[in-house]
Amino acid sequence: MRCLLLTNHFYPEMFRCNDIAFELVKRGYEVTVLTAIPDYPQGKFYEGYSLFRRRRERIQGVEVIRVPVIPRGDGRALRMMLNYASCTFFMMSYALYHALFRRYDCIFVHQTSPATIALPGVLIKKIQHIPMDLWILDMWPQSLVAGGVRSSWVYRLVDRMMDFIYRNSAVIHISSLGFRKMLEARGVPDEKIVYLPNWSDDSIVHAPQMEIPALPTGFIVMFAGNLGEAQNLENVLAAATRLKDCEKIHWVFLGDGRKKPWMEQYVAQNRLENTVHLLGRFPIETMPSFFRKADIMLVSLADEVVFNMTLPAKVQAYMSCAKPILGMLNGEGQEIIAKAGCGKWVDANDVDGLAQTVLAFSRMPTEEREAMGRNGYEYYMRYFQKKVCMDIVDGALHDLTNKVNDN
Repeated sequence: MRCLLLTNHFYPEMFRCNDIAFELVKRGYEVTVLTAIPDYPQGKFYEGYSLFRRRRERIQGVEVIRVPVIPRGDGRALRMMLNYASCTFFMMSYALYHALFRRYDCIFVHQTSPATIALPGVLIKKIQHIPMDLWILDMWPQSLVAGGVRSSWVYRLVDRMMDFIYRNSAVIHISSLGFRKMLEARGVPDEKIVYLPNWSDDSIVHAPQMEIPALPTGFIVMFAGNLGEAQNLENVLAAATRLKDCEKIHWVFLGDGRKKPWMEQYVAQNRLENTVHLLGRFPIETMPSFFRKADIMLVSLADEVVFNMTLPAKVQAYMSCAKPILGMLNGEGQEIIAKAGCGKWVDANDVDGLAQTVLAFSRMPTEEREAMGRNGYEYYMRYFQKKVCMDIVDGALHDLTNKVNDN
């Protein structure tokens, strides 16, 4: 089966679509990936890539074709707009060529931001009369509002675009259960919607012990991932400020993002250097070694409608390493932590609650925290492990192509 995978981000960028492409090849698919030149999250092209280098390559049996794009730079509005617009324009141009001169049996769209990545898929779908499978990880236009876009005409335009994309998707996979309600509210048939959660990266699940920098001695609350507006970091650091005199409690942040300069300034202004540690980005394969040093893992999201219906992918990563989880978020994240019995949570705006819960965790017997971690791991293996998710993708694509062949 010849599958075209459309995505804004592909290896060496670390996104779950990498696993899908590589696994489909192992299962006998002929996979072509149409994507952009890698620039996430640092905002500049990865070393070895440029407008003139490595635009076509084969990675683990996958044919990868990279379209030109304006790098996202510092992530401010203008650069992001140029990044999105250039990616959409060149994706559409390349898609037209592929629709006319290449032949596929199905299309899989990995839809993060911008959601316009699905438009090239619709173009090819209509010309070749093949099914399109859409996997939603970022719900538009709601995510635009959460990101600060307040223009009503932009919202209406994107809203209509999403209706068009949903109508042309044969199946819509959702990464969070809360997305189902949002889709059904806009008239998407229930039978079109299939739950496809995130899973943990293989390099996390099977990683050996690796050398990492020394961490502070004491009780470690660890956050790993993007440091952005969505992560509710103002409230997290406000809670850290409440506990600044508890010098045995250390807040360790692994990652980078638009919010990191603000965090560095906040730490300096509030004299949190002894308890808040911004260590920067590290290779994903080092994460288990860091996680083993943590007492609890922190996941946080801002109080926005779309985030309340989202399960951050780091939850699965934490679960796969059998670590207890502390959540500062609303909605689905709370529900999953409760169902798995893998930790504690507070509401997204409950700064005092987060501080008090960290204190409670620090006084908890180690055996009790370890039991929460085991609960999370068992839940992960039952519902989120990679093979379970790959079977969902494989089954959906086979069903779609069989229906087309039957007709």
